[in-house]
Amino acid sequence: MTPEQQIRTIQTETTAYGATDTRAMENRVIALDMLYKFAGRNNPNSPMHGLYTGLWAPYPTDAP
Repeated sequence: MTPEQQIRTIQTETTAYGATDTRAMENRVIALDMLYKFAGRNNPNSPMHGLYTGLWAPYPTDAP
């Protein structure tokens, strides 16, 4: 399974108002952590080490 397929299997859309959907919020943390590692940002020598900015950018969404 590709990283994109793995990320898409995690429910990150909220089904409740705001931050009350704790499952979706926890899943977002899991997804971002996976993307961080897939991007190699966990390597201390990476110029993007420690930054979570733009992790979703390489993965197109179905949203208009």
